[in-house]
Amino acid sequence: MVKEKNGVSVYTSAVEGSDFLAYRGKTVVDGSIASVVSVLYDTPNCISWLHECSFGLTLEEVSFEENYIFESYDLSFPVSDRGLILHSSLVWDESRAVVSVEDANDFCENNPNLRCEKVRSLNLTTIPRSKGAYTLTKLDDNRTSVVWQAHTDPGGSIPTWMVNMLVVDMPYYSLLNLRKVVKEDQYKEMTKEKLKRSWQTQYNQHH
Repeated sequence: MVKEKNGVSVYTSAVEGSDFLAYRGKTVVDGSIASVVSVLYDTPNCISWLHECSFGLTLEEVSFEENYIFESYDLSFPVSDRGLILHSSLVWDESRAVVSVEDANDFCENNPNLRCEKVRSLNLTTIPRSKGAYTLTKLDDNRTSVVWQAHTDPGGSIPTWMVNMLVVDMPYYSLLNLRKVVKEDQYKEMTKEKLKRSWQTQYNQHH
């Protein structure tokens, strides 16, 4: 454990073969699993809770359980801004949901998808490797345990000490913000059925 404050705990660990630490953040939110998943699925709104996220876009709706998304991050000068494409997969039962994400930066190579054109136009430094998961466990009807674990190689020239500072700030501030955002009107009354309908509406707009 490297930080415990305001209801958020952060742990880090070394990863064999990498200069960069992995992190695990834990908290409890006042909201249902559906409310938390709906925040994670609202990719453009990453700017309201995900630390340093400046832009988010769903690139392809494969199925309700599988999506490709893009996120960009504004990092402090002189480090250049970063972006990456993630493959997102969802497993969800009555008491638990896991949203897993892994880098899929080749998704937009030679892809005529207009949303990929937007990604290419941003001309950001690519985060080459990232893998993680949000594990959501029902505590009761109104509270959910959230555990976010990830390991990222940011690519490019970033001092290791700066990256390893970010691996504390990223889960801490993101989960702190998530605890607030999940209470907003568009998320707090969410159900699995409502979220599926919302996903289908988005799918229909692009297919």
